[in-house]
Amino acid sequence: MGQGTVITLAGIGALIPTYIAAVFAFAPPARALAQATHRLDALPRVMVNRYATFSLFAAAAALSGDMAIIAVTFAILAVPGLGDTLIYARAGHSFVKHLAAGLGALFVSALALTAAPTGVL
Repeated sequence: MGQGTVITLAGIGALIPTYIAAVFAFAPPARALAQATHRLDALPRVMVNRYATFSLFAAAAALSGDMAIIAVTFAILAVPGLGDTLIYARAGHSFVKHLAAGLGALFVSALALTAAPTGVL
């Protein structure tokens, strides 16, 4: 199997969570949960998987030692923290920990960009 096939399959793999994100963004919550086959009562256990996955991404990037991979990974990891910041701030809830996580990830990303050899990204 060639690289083109892998890239195509990876692109298709990116479309599935994009679709689910759109469903959660635009459908009523009950319908979105049903479409994603998630249950509200299982959310705490689902979050364990999500945070463990974030940890694995961060560890894999760090272990790679590749500044471009670290920069991109941590820029992506900033999105949930900053997104949750907006959600909770707009609702009048505490958001400082989410903001710190998002800004911390952006900081690591920026440091990796400055440490990357010229022309890496």
